[in-house]
Amino acid sequence: MHVAACVQPAKLSRLQGAAGDRHRVHAALDWAHADAIIRRQPVDVLVVDPQFDTPAEARSDRIRAIRNRYRSLPMIVYSTLAAQTLRPLVELGREGVEQLILFGLDDDPPHLRQMLERQPGIVLSERLLSHLERPLSRVPGSVSAALERLIRNPCVFRGVPDLAASAGVARRTLYRFFERAGLVTPRELVAGARLLRGYAFLRVPAYSLDAVAEHVRFTDADALTKAMKWGVGMTPGRARDRMGPDEFVARLAARLAPHADFNAPHYWFASHSSGVANA
Repeated sequence: MHVAACVQPAKLSRLQGAAGDRHRVHAALDWAHADAIIRRQPVDVLVVDPQFDTPAEARSDRIRAIRNRYRSLPMIVYSTLAAQTLRPLVELGREGVEQLILFGLDDDPPHLRQMLERQPGIVLSERLLSHLERPLSRVPGSVSAALERLIRNPCVFRGVPDLAASAGVARRTLYRFFERAGLVTPRELVAGARLLRGYAFLRVPAYSLDAVAEHVRFTDADALTKAMKWGVGMTPGRARDRMGPDEFVARLAARLAPHADFNAPHYWFASHSSGVANA
């Protein structure tokens, strides 16, 4: 797991201790650096501190700004509990940021590690990557790494051009690599990655269909619905209510790599346009 950390040094030390050798913590120097880390690394979760760059003053505006840019990236607030932090914590709570760790109170290493590893979408991403291991082994390492980044953090990619740039190959070459590996087109892979994160959001009651579509870069709820039918054969509501995570990942994997040999059962559905924005 890759963790981007916008926290003060004492909190960073505890976070790195909790992550250990199993996870990598990318320490941001400032908010601009945090933005660069998210764009360049396969970040799974962002940990932020209201006093990150203003130790004497707690603020929420910069946290809200980066959250608005990367709505599908899970975020944890890591803060001290003091008079100056109460207002920004309340403001972030009103924005829907619910995951909070209090410095010196509930940040023992096991709890910190558990918070990092239980993020919505992270477990699903690892399961999908496991299903796609064979086709991913058939493409060059740079292409495989770009696909892993896409599946782990789809909000970073606006469409196929970004995916090709991340892989370091021409767009036409990317299509050829996908075809040889038995994968669907790059455009459909982008849609699939967004569907995976969208499914994780749909399982959180606070998110409406419109909000989920916006967070994962679909043009609107109708485009998300069309893509979900293409990906797993159900509407978003039915997928949320009737399909567990294992079945969802298995169906989506079978759609994304229709010629791969999965241990899970294959599911086949009629293909049609996914309606993805900017792909």
